[in-house]
Formats: sequence, C-alpha cells, structure tokens
Amino acid sequence: MLYFVFTVDGDWDEYFRPHGDRAPDARRIMPLIDREIDFASRNLGGRFIHFVHASPVAGDFFLGSGLISRWQRIERGGGSIGVHSHEEDPGKLDDSITSLSNGLKHAGFLPIAYRGGYMAFDAKSIPILEANGLKLDFSCDPGRHLVRNGRTVSDWRGASDNFYRMSREDHRKPGDSGVFEVPLGSAGKTKLYPEINSLLSIWAAAKALKRSAADKDVIVSVMAHTYDFARSGMVRKLKWTLWILKKYGRFINAEEALELIRRA
Repeated sequence: MLYFVFTVDGDWDEYFRPHGDRAPDARRIMPLIDREIDFASRNLGGRFIHFVHASPVAGDFFLGSGLISRWQRIERGGGSIGVHSHEEDPGKLDDSITSLSNGLKHAGFLPIAYRGGYMAFDAKSIPILEANGLKLDFSCDPGRHLVRNGRTVSDWRGASDNFYRMSREDHRKPGDSGVFEVPLGSAGKTKLYPEINSLLSIWAAAKALKRSAADKDVIVSVMAHTYDFARSGMVRKLKWTLWILKKYGRFINAEEALELIRRA
C-alpha cells in the first residue's frame, strides 16, 4: 500500500531574504496559515502535518496565543503539529528543538514529527529528537547533498526512498535508534515537491511509487510551505498534485504514519 503525508513547513518569504527585516509579520502570515488549514480540510479531510518554524529570527512568535489557537484547529481537524528548526548554528540545534518542543508541550501538544530547515540532519540530531519524543523525522531528501560556506548542511546520498529506523552512527542507514525516517517522495530526480516539479513529472513519480508498493507498504512525504498559500497559481498546483496522488495512495497524518511503521 502507498501512503502519503502532506507536510507544510511553516516558513514565510521574508525569512529567506539575505538582507532587511526577516521577522514574521502576523498580518501577513496568519491569513496564509488559515488558507493552509482550510486547504487541507477541503482536500485531505484535515490530514496533514504543519511544521512549526523555530529560528532566532522568529523567537517565540509561533508560540503566541493567536498561533496556538491555529495549531489546535489543525489537530481538531485531524492534522498533526511538528517541529521545524532553522537553527543555522549547529551548536544551538539542541536548544532550538528543545525550546519549541517544550513550548508546544506546555500548550497541550505532543509533537512526534521533525524536519530540519533546508532538510538539514546528521547523526548527532538523533539523540536530540529522542530526548524530545520526536519519533518521526521528515528531513530525508534521497540523494540530496547541500554544502554552504564549506559546511555540509544535509547529506542524504544513499538514503532509502522508503521509511526506515535510523542508525545512530549514520542517519542514512537503517539501525536501532528511536527515530524513524520518512523520506520526501521521489522517483529518480523527481520529487513530490510541487514548488520545483511539474504536475506531469509528479504524476510519473506517483506511478513509479505505486509500482514499488506492490508488495510492501511505502510511506513518503509531499512537501509544501506556508508561503505557497500566498500564490493562487501555486494553490491550484497543490490541489492538482493532491488529486493526482489520491489516485495512487492514501493520505495520513503523523500519528497514523507512526502506527503503520510500528506495525511494519
């Protein structure tokens, strides 16, 4: 059986500016989050993961009461809340993940899913996730190798294109850690990432993934961002993407994914 997890990283356009004010603006981002939630409700019965952004730029913005009420709405509708750290100082990653996880727990949530900003991850991240009860990682983009300013940001060369329990020594390999990897859906160079891939290539990837699920369960993610919901053309593309994928598999949330993986 083929399963998809629709994931939305809670990032906004200005965050990626090299200069100027990068902080989130409540008047701009809250309506986009509302559109995102409504979109998931209409197209997926609410089953998706919103990854709450954490970075020095955002501070505690995403733990404010106006945002907490939106995260509650996601969970009430059948979705899940996850942790998404854009901490660029590796020495502060533990604090970033733990601070947001604890803030969400204090507000009544029990997040179990994580994704690194820019799909960043290495084996040193595993004990941090374990300590915070984050049992699912969604950072894997099979084959990805991103280096910036001489530092490896993410290296997923050789990683599986299906879920696996991560090794404590090498996050790209199966092992005995307490964290399961759910990769970004891919077939060759095509990713289930509508921002960069055409609908035709996504359709071809869905067919290939369905073939790979003929004799086993396959669980992969589909990637979007909150800033996508500022563009009507991208919203239409996301809608068509989900329509295509629903012809080949079923959409689930984080808790359902974890249950399926544990059974497998």
